[in-house]
Amino acid sequence: MDESTSVIQDLVRSLTAAASQCGQRRLLVLSGEKSWCFDQASEVVRLLNNEKLLWVGEQGELPALGYADLANIELIKANKTRERLGREHQHIIFDAFAGFDVDAFGAISGTLCAGGLFVLLVPPLNDWRYYADPEHRRMQVYPQSEEAVSGWYLQRLSVLVRTSDQLSLWCQSGEVRIQQQSPSSDIPQDIASSPYKTLSQQQAVEAIHKVVRGHRRRPLVMTADRGRGKSAALGIAAAQLLKEGVEQILITAPARKTADVFFFHLQHELGNSHELGKSSAELMAKVRFISPDDLIRTQPETSLLLVDEAAAIPSPLLEIMLQNYSRLVYATTVHGYEGTGRGFAIRFKKILNEQAPQWQETRLTEPVRWRVGDTLEAFVFSALLLNATPVEIGEDESFDPRLCQFRELSPQALIADETLLQQLFGLLVLAHYQTSPFDLRQLLDGGNISTFGLFSPQKKLVGVLLAAREGGIEPELKDGIWLGQRRVRGHLLPQSLSNHLGLPDAIALSGMRVIRIAVHPSCQRSGLGREMLIAFQDYAKEQGIDYLGTLYGVTKDLLTFWSDSGYKPVRVGLTRDSASGTHSAMMLKPISAAGSQLVAAAKGAFIDQFHWLLMDELRDFDPELVAALFKSLSDDVQRHGLWQLSERDRQELYSFCEGRRQYENCVHAIKKAVVLIILSDTPEAVDVSLLVRRVLQNQSWASVVRACDYSGEKQGRTALREAVKILNAKGHLLAL
Repeated sequence: MDESTSVIQDLVRSLTAAASQCGQRRLLVLSGEKSWCFDQASEVVRLLNNEKLLWVGEQGELPALGYADLANIELIKANKTRERLGREHQHIIFDAFAGFDVDAFGAISGTLCAGGLFVLLVPPLNDWRYYADPEHRRMQVYPQSEEAVSGWYLQRLSVLVRTSDQLSLWCQSGEVRIQQQSPSSDIPQDIASSPYKTLSQQQAVEAIHKVVRGHRRRPLVMTADRGRGKSAALGIAAAQLLKEGVEQILITAPARKTADVFFFHLQHELGNSHELGKSSAELMAKVRFISPDDLIRTQPETSLLLVDEAAAIPSPLLEIMLQNYSRLVYATTVHGYEGTGRGFAIRFKKILNEQAPQWQETRLTEPVRWRVGDTLEAFVFSALLLNATPVEIGEDESFDPRLCQFRELSPQALIADETLLQQLFGLLVLAHYQTSPFDLRQLLDGGNISTFGLFSPQKKLVGVLLAAREGGIEPELKDGIWLGQRRVRGHLLPQSLSNHLGLPDAIALSGMRVIRIAVHPSCQRSGLGREMLIAFQDYAKEQGIDYLGTLYGVTKDLLTFWSDSGYKPVRVGLTRDSASGTHSAMMLKPISAAGSQLVAAAKGAFIDQFHWLLMDELRDFDPELVAALFKSLSDDVQRHGLWQLSERDRQELYSFCEGRRQYENCVHAIKKAVVLIILSDTPEAVDVSLLVRRVLQNQSWASVVRACDYSGEKQGRTALREAVKILNAKGHLLAL
């Protein structure tokens, strides 16, 4: 037996024995050349040959291990790990040579059971930053090569691996470090009876039963760290309720795949229910997944509504669910890529206190697959910043935006200051419901990403802004991008301006797109966000940028924020985001003379398109947002010939107001009038929803009557006529 074989044997045996003894998991990092790491991995496979092992890596790698009998090894690619959520694995080998997918690493680590060994194969730690990681292609921006991606995240991870006491390390260079036994492994943990893994999971299921069987209007909020069996509890409870005769259960989540764990445990718990006279398939048919936007739009009836990963769904949608359903459960992850329970608490629990003061809460505390104090979990949290939180700010602290400092933060500076990095990422997690570990890597390694922080006079990080540099694409690609025949990586705004708005020259100009902007929850509504945008504009001017832009899920508050900061809408996405229920909005602000020409052309193209889209793809777009978008472009719309009233229009409108002509006979003039009414200071008595739905979106009278809560079509027609009379009162119309 050579020395290497002896070392790996001792490591595997001691680590698996320690993991089994304390009911936790162990992480072993093997660092060296790929061939050396695979040689050690082959010995791991041999030593664990009688136990199930999952290999996360590329196809075709396993035969290189030199073993014909691979019956106990299962291979999946990193991008398929989400499909394994809810499953359990005895041991895992993660091949980082195939790409260190941070989301996959976080997801699959949570499926490893107590007593399990997680083996991570990585290049030499000193060189890992420079390794040609296949994940780099996700971060490269045209014309950047994969090799040019900085690798700062891997540099940070290398330092963590080198210094962490939460793992064991063996390097090809000869360095060996074995993790010491964790003292917290002696913490006792209560054992629950089947089908529950923990007592807190059992208590959560019992609480869900009370939502259905108890008083109405007492929603349940269920929170848990990752790996605590939250989604499994939802599935177990749903199965039990179906067996007891509940007729219909709906589950909603940010995406259908988010509910995979729920359905896995639902089906497992149902098994075969012949003793009830019904098959499990019949019972399964009573459970349906529905996306948040479809749920809000259709409002189907149900005996119970389950909302999984509620923290990853915008609060306005959660509030509508609360108003429409009297028996519902909000479940959310406190730390993890699915969302943040802390942000959920800040955004939504105040609403619960106001609208359902008798709401209940339960917390799943014990891990379901390992015991408390697990060091693998602790390392994953550190590596992916799953526990990142903003700096603490006292209630008596106040911040004058003019006294705050705005500065760019380089990746080097961030990885050199772990506390600052955690505070920055914590702000991003709180501010955006879809922040993921990949965003951390993108922040540090993205080829066109710039990161800025806003610091209080006390040097506390109170705001963060992420921006992407775009544009400056060579003219040779102009026609291909404009005609949709070519698309280059990155450069979202200039390519959209070219292809969607028909402005092919847009690709040549330089722009900066605000990806995220976040203000500390304790400092919001104090002008810090606008202060950051002002300072960011000054920075962009110094860099010779032509225009600034943003793309976000449009709501009235956000539209007001960006409009007040001088950004103008130039495009609205045609479909709703299934999680947020919002359409995207693209807004621009010019800086240079060339940028002003581009933004003017983009606004004109948008005005030309928008009124047609409102009668088709945007027919269900929020009427208040339609009005707000027109108002944000008030000067441009009024100058646009499309909306200017001719003398004939004024005469027709006067005749309509006098009751001499029907709506259908002068609809063209009425459409112009409606836009003018929206742009004017309309009295509160005017029903903007009526004007937008019937005239601009061409919805049927029956649909308008339902949406506006009129007694019938006659009342709707009368209200429309009265609204147009406002123009007559202001002298815009002409008598015949």
